[in-house]
Amino acid sequence: MTNTTTQRMRRLAGGTVLFTAAVASIAVGAPAVGHADPGPTAGPTMGCEVIHWSWAWAGRRKVCDGPRQADGSWQRIRTVYDVAHTDPQSCTSDGSCSGGKFHPETVYNQEAYPVTDDTVLPDEPGWLPPYTYNVL
Repeated sequence: MTNTTTQRMRRLAGGTVLFTAAVASIAVGAPAVGHADPGPTAGPTMGCEVIHWSWAWAGRRKVCDGPRQADGSWQRIRTVYDVAHTDPQSCTSDGSCSGGKFHPETVYNQEAYPVTDDTVLPDEPGWLPPYTYNVL
């Protein structure tokens, strides 16, 4: 009977170590929430939309629109970047982990260009009014 209880306790302890390592790995590998993304921010003169597009959810495309002009056009600023993140760690059953390389925030491209309802790119939203902040 003692043997069975000891084996059960070992399995439970081993499972706890794996679970704890998995949770820690996910927490370390997840991008930070509430980070300060690059580029303009939504407010009284700007509306923005952020799209997550990469396999690890680190990649973002942010578009921000200024106010509409009298001719119906507006200025758009597009920023393509990766948020700061750490690669997930891989952990073994004994609780030892490896990996977890840190990657700082990286801006790949930022450009500003005029847009009208007829010239919006097919994969981008229409005009984003002030205070709009969509995260997709």
